[in-house]
Amino acid sequence: MINNFEKLLNETAKAFDVTPEDILGPTRHKTMALARQVVMALWSDHHAYQDATNRCNRTCHNTAMYARERVLNRAGFDPAFASIVAGIAARCQHTATDKPKPIEKIA
Repeated sequence: MINNFEKLLNETAKAFDVTPEDILGPTRHKTMALARQVVMALWSDHHAYQDATNRCNRTCHNTAMYARERVLNRAGFDPAFASIVAGIAARCQHTATDKPKPIEKIA
Protein backbone atom coordinates (compact mmCIF):
# COMPACT_ATOMS: atom_id res chain seq x y z
CA MET A 1 0.00 0.00 0.00
CA ILE A 2 1.23 3.47 -0.86
CA ASN A 3 0.68 5.85 2.07
CA ASN A 4 3.12 8.64 1.27
CA PHE A 5 1.81 10.88 -1.51
CA GLU A 6 4.93 13.07 -1.56
CA LYS A 7 7.15 10.05 -2.11
CA LEU A 8 4.87 8.81 -4.89
CA LEU A 9 4.92 12.24 -6.49
CA ASN A 10 8.71 12.55 -6.27
CA GLU A 11 9.41 9.01 -7.53
CA THR A 12 7.08 9.53 -10.49
CA ALA A 13 8.67 12.88 -11.28
CA LYS A 14 12.13 11.25 -11.30
CA ALA A 15 10.98 8.40 -13.53
CA PHE A 16 9.39 10.75 -16.08
CA ASP A 17 12.12 13.39 -15.78
CA VAL A 18 9.70 16.16 -14.81
CA THR A 19 9.22 18.16 -11.62
CA PRO A 20 6.52 17.51 -9.02
CA GLU A 21 5.21 20.99 -9.85
CA ASP A 22 4.79 19.90 -13.48
CA ILE A 23 2.70 16.93 -12.37
CA LEU A 24 0.49 19.04 -10.12
CA GLY A 25 0.27 21.95 -12.55
CA PRO A 26 -2.28 22.73 -15.25
CA THR A 27 -0.20 21.71 -18.28
CA ARG A 28 -1.41 18.98 -20.61
CA HIS A 29 1.88 18.14 -22.29
CA LYS A 30 2.12 14.42 -23.01
CA THR A 31 4.89 13.48 -20.56
CA MET A 32 3.52 15.55 -17.69
CA ALA A 33 -0.04 14.36 -18.24
CA LEU A 34 1.09 10.73 -18.33
CA ALA A 35 3.11 11.20 -15.13
CA ARG A 36 0.04 12.77 -13.51
CA GLN A 37 -2.07 9.81 -14.61
CA VAL A 38 0.44 7.38 -13.08
CA VAL A 39 0.30 9.26 -9.77
CA MET A 40 -3.50 9.23 -9.74
CA ALA A 41 -3.67 5.58 -10.79
CA LEU A 42 -1.24 4.34 -8.14
CA TRP A 43 -2.76 6.52 -5.42
CA SER A 44 -6.31 5.43 -6.27
CA ASP A 45 -5.36 1.76 -5.87
CA HIS A 46 -5.76 2.21 -2.11
CA HIS A 47 -7.45 5.60 -1.74
CA ALA A 48 -10.60 7.25 -2.98
CA TYR A 49 -10.71 8.53 -6.55
CA GLN A 50 -11.71 11.98 -5.31
CA ASP A 51 -8.71 12.07 -2.97
CA ALA A 52 -6.37 11.19 -5.85
CA THR A 53 -7.97 13.87 -8.00
CA ASN A 54 -7.79 16.54 -5.28
CA ARG A 55 -4.14 15.81 -4.55
CA CYS A 56 -3.32 16.36 -8.23
CA ASN A 57 -5.21 19.67 -8.27
CA ARG A 58 -8.10 18.40 -10.34
CA THR A 59 -11.80 18.59 -9.48
CA CYS A 60 -13.73 15.57 -10.75
CA HIS A 61 -13.19 11.99 -9.56
CA ASN A 62 -13.74 10.84 -13.16
CA THR A 63 -10.28 12.20 -13.93
CA ALA A 64 -8.70 9.64 -11.59
CA MET A 65 -10.93 6.88 -12.94
CA TYR A 66 -9.83 7.70 -16.49
CA ALA A 67 -6.17 7.93 -15.41
CA ARG A 68 -6.30 4.51 -13.79
CA GLU A 69 -7.92 2.95 -16.85
CA ARG A 70 -5.39 4.57 -19.19
CA VAL A 71 -2.38 3.48 -17.12
CA LEU A 72 -3.66 -0.11 -16.85
CA ASN A 73 -4.38 -0.27 -20.59
CA ARG A 74 -0.99 1.11 -21.57
CA ALA A 75 0.77 -1.21 -19.14
CA GLY A 76 -1.03 -4.10 -20.82
CA PHE A 77 0.53 -3.46 -24.21
CA ASP A 78 3.78 -1.69 -23.29
CA PRO A 79 6.05 -3.86 -21.08
CA ALA A 80 8.60 -1.05 -20.63
CA PHE A 81 5.91 1.29 -19.31
CA ALA A 82 4.55 -1.47 -17.06
CA SER A 83 8.04 -1.96 -15.64
CA ILE A 84 8.40 1.76 -14.91
CA VAL A 85 5.03 1.90 -13.14
CA ALA A 86 5.83 -1.26 -11.16
CA GLY A 87 9.18 0.21 -10.15
CA ILE A 88 7.56 3.43 -8.94
CA ALA A 89 5.03 1.45 -6.91
CA ALA A 90 7.74 -0.79 -5.45
CA ARG A 91 9.93 2.15 -4.41
CA CYS A 92 6.98 3.82 -2.71
CA GLN A 93 6.16 0.68 -0.75
CA HIS A 94 9.63 -0.40 0.33
CA THR A 95 10.59 -0.59 3.97
CA ALA A 96 13.89 0.26 5.65
CA THR A 97 15.07 -3.36 5.28
CA ASP A 98 14.49 -3.44 1.51
CA LYS A 99 17.14 -2.42 -0.98
CA PRO A 100 16.08 0.65 -2.99
CA LYS A 101 15.03 -0.23 -6.53
CA PRO A 102 16.86 1.48 -9.40
CA ILE A 103 14.99 4.25 -11.18
CA GLU A 104 13.92 3.48 -14.72
CA LYS A 105 13.14 6.48 -16.89
CA ILE A 106 10.54 6.84 -19.58
CA ALA A 107 12.06 6.86 -23.07
